[in-house]
Amino acid sequence: MKAWRVARVLILLLWVVAAAMTWWTAPREVSYEKALDAAKSGEVRAYDWGMNWDDGSGRWLDAPYLERQSGPWFAWRTSDYRVYWADTSPADGDQTTVDVNGMEHTGAAAEIARELDQPSGELIPWRKWIQGISAVLALTFFAVLIIGPAPALGTRWYWFWVVLLIPYALGMVFWVLRDRPWSDAANEEDRDHGWFGLAHAIAANLVITVVLLILNALLGDRWIPEY
Repeated sequence: MKAWRVARVLILLLWVVAAAMTWWTAPREVSYEKALDAAKSGEVRAYDWGMNWDDGSGRWLDAPYLERQSGPWFAWRTSDYRVYWADTSPADGDQTTVDVNGMEHTGAAAEIARELDQPSGELIPWRKWIQGISAVLALTFFAVLIIGPAPALGTRWYWFWVVLLIPYALGMVFWVLRDRPWSDAANEEDRDHGWFGLAHAIAANLVITVVLLILNALLGDRWIPEY
């Protein structure tokens, strides 16, 4: 079906765009000294304070949220839409408390807060675009799976588990590249079944997690962000 061939290309292009935006804006950890230099130099375009990054389920492409409070983590965005963060708690500083935009900061965090002359803003303004693309991809998949013809190489339940559970929408990419919903379907006995899809997804999660941990240890946050 020609329309599906075109749709497959569009799905892959949307995934590449969302994945690139997610990688580019992913928060990268840096030293306290670099955070202080950024605040002093006016490099900060938007910032926030918090304690933990919430990256959601990780099943689909998304941007993590910083759980907002008065610190000790300081996160900021630069003019090129890169996001960095630093933990101010290990750094030495006086214990003077300052109030900036309704938040009190003490010690090393206060030294950064004194340099900030603009209110905090949206750290990752591309978040809505990433979430929107993810929603389009998910709706497309479930529409084809539910109301489209039977998949050719795996049952509906096989692809349900693979796409639902493999992180970063990689299951969606695998589905688009491997299956052909509008081609001649194989016999039910010859197709991959739901239990195999569940096992496949669990194994893929383990492999992807281990590979990313190794790459992060080897290459650092610059190339393989932790969040």
